[in-house]
Amino acid sequence: MRTVQPCIVIGSYVWDQDRVPRDEFQIRIAELNRLMDANGWKAVLVYGDAAEHSALAWFSGFTTRLRWGMALIPRQGEPRLLISMSSRDVPAMKLMTWIPDVVSGWSWDSAFDPWLAKLEGDGPIGSIGFELMRPPLFASLQKSLGNRFSLQAADEAVAAVRSTRPRELSQIRAASRLVQAAGAAFVEPWRLGKDIETSALAAERTARMMAAQDVRTLISFDGGRTLSPFRGAFEPQADRQSGMAGYIAVKHMGYWADLFVTGTRRASEVEQRTQASLRTLLDLAKPGAVAAELYAKATVALAPYSLHPVLSGSVGRRIGLSLNEGGEIRSDSGHALKPGEIYSLATGGYDPQAGGALTSAMLAITATGSELLHLSPASKLQ
Repeated sequence: MRTVQPCIVIGSYVWDQDRVPRDEFQIRIAELNRLMDANGWKAVLVYGDAAEHSALAWFSGFTTRLRWGMALIPRQGEPRLLISMSSRDVPAMKLMTWIPDVVSGWSWDSAFDPWLAKLEGDGPIGSIGFELMRPPLFASLQKSLGNRFSLQAADEAVAAVRSTRPRELSQIRAASRLVQAAGAAFVEPWRLGKDIETSALAAERTARMMAAQDVRTLISFDGGRTLSPFRGAFEPQADRQSGMAGYIAVKHMGYWADLFVTGTRRASEVEQRTQASLRTLLDLAKPGAVAAELYAKATVALAPYSLHPVLSGSVGRRIGLSLNEGGEIRSDSGHALKPGEIYSLATGGYDPQAGGALTSAMLAITATGSELLHLSPASKLQ
């Protein structure tokens, strides 16, 4: 499931040193240094763009609001941050990261030469996020690398050491509280008879007033059968007895939280089976739980209804600095849940005649079980 990405990302992106002091990044870089030693990497290049920058934000604190950014983290020496913004923007961008050496990559066709020239010797360099990089930019980087350095994909190895730490969990809890408030604001206007788009705007306004950096919404114009982006029609409720369905995701202090909202004014079997499916997921989501088995049991609890098509065959995935950190819970998933992972679980039933219902929860997998962060708001409308 994908939402519409805003053209201009607004909100406060200043590095909050009270919440995430420099020593937190030193711990993260220490883990990266161990990987460099184990693999013989001279350095690691971490790439991110406005759409996806999870790893870049994890190691540098920098959230790319426009175009792209890249961190060069050497095994010896100080890290450097290259951003695709004009030199006049560099002073403001320095407030977003602990890395002092921030340079403009506006002229990216020649920006990598002085950057890589500071690396001593030659050898392999680990690369993260390069599948997102546009070919012209990658060609420019390869030209600067020349014969001195070779790139080795480091995404899987780095993902394995990115466990959730207490400060990070604190930020995720704050994002969770924000999306709960936005979810309640989503439901209330519909309860009072307003149209679905007015309801979505109320949710977004609530999130923005609580300092959300980004807000994404999807809404249903057909009783929960499909979800669509906002279109500004503001059509009145066609049927006061029909239900409502929507989705909202918020980004707060760099971290995402999301939920589905579903509202019904009369008893609905599809909604009841959807709730039963989510309860099954919450009961079984523990360390060591196999993702494919979670999917199977959640869909059995949903029967006789099929999984809602908006979920694209998934009943959950990890969430954090990205809306999708991987770990999809599908019928063919081969992984198991691990302590320190944060999951957004979502399930929904679909019937062509009755419509659809969707519900969700976010939880943290702990050493002994799980911690529930939030649930979708109560679905029964008055």
